[in-house]
Amino acid sequence: MISRHKRAKYLGEALTAVCELMRSYGISKTVAEREFREALSRGYAVGSLRPSRQVRPITLLADVWGRWFIDKRYVDAEGSPRALTWNGEKGTLHTLVKQVVGPHIAHSVIEEMLARKLVKKVASGWVPKSKVVAPSGIDIAQIRRTATMMGRLLQTVAYNSGLKYRGNVLLEVMVQVPRLPTRDLSHFKRFAKAQGLIFAKTVDDWLETRNIRRTSKKRIPTREAGIVAFAFEQPSVS
Repeated sequence: MISRHKRAKYLGEALTAVCELMRSYGISKTVAEREFREALSRGYAVGSLRPSRQVRPITLLADVWGRWFIDKRYVDAEGSPRALTWNGEKGTLHTLVKQVVGPHIAHSVIEEMLARKLVKKVASGWVPKSKVVAPSGIDIAQIRRTATMMGRLLQTVAYNSGLKYRGNVLLEVMVQVPRLPTRDLSHFKRFAKAQGLIFAKTVDDWLETRNIRRTSKKRIPTREAGIVAFAFEQPSVS
């Protein structure tokens, strides 16, 4: 088990990385100190230790997209998402969303979907514009998503370190080269995205077949589980 002192040092280094990133974006030290003070207040406030329970629009929409593209009830004979109906109150689109996120927030998730223009109207209903739900810049939804991704990474590394990377550890891997020719960057981005989407969809399909619905009455112990993956590029160290 990692000592409290080592955990503090580990997370402190993570904060240093955040500071370096803020500096690289031209954020002044005064502004950074203000943001860190506010972050300390929020992070140590009573009841703030479960940020993953906050509604994250992008994540919820991605969950809906996953079901829309793979569930036999919502795809046509060619395997494409079927057009679903929605009149502002009810329809087959509401049925799909309700099955994924539950009845209480289904309406708001559909409104978010329409506001982000992720679907388009066709003669028989609404269909997705693309296979992927992408963030629309740095808005509150993206900020929450980023915070969740960072938290998941730090928790995973801490968990694996506690096991000394032996036994039933979580996936944690990074591959990189220090000097990739800039002419190959666009090829790298396309290749990494294509392979990453295949991996993510495969894992998502596996998870969805085992996910317990919110309406399940069985008292089965559960935990949130998933993967986070991203590619990166930065100036050469040469």
